[in-house]
Amino acid sequence: MDPVSKARVSGSRERSLANLKKFQPGQSGNPSGRPKKSLIQKGLEQITNDPKYVNEFLDAVKKRMLLPGVAGVLETREFMDRTHGKVTENVEMNVTGAVQLATVIQERRKKRGNGTDSQS
Repeated sequence: MDPVSKARVSGSRERSLANLKKFQPGQSGNPSGRPKKSLIQKGLEQITNDPKYVNEFLDAVKKRMLLPGVAGVLETREFMDRTHGKVTENVEMNVTGAVQLATVIQERRKKRGNGTDSQS
């Protein structure tokens, strides 16, 4: 460790850094793998896959989606995002050369009709 780094690290921290061991090539940092599903996740999966509850669940979702105001819109968007995936928008851009911010601002001001640069 270089002297500058050593000066920043104090007592117990220095000892803990000395105890660090690098992974061997091919060794995983997470040998257990991804955590298994929790009991709640398993329970919800069983309920949502049970044909007896599917229609009840869909009816409840429909009622929420038809509520007036923001709640129904948010419920609908959440439902659609989770069932069909989020909406993506592909944008093609063909950019050549550099654009100066000042030039863009002047052009926009001219379009709006106040081409002056005065800040009064």
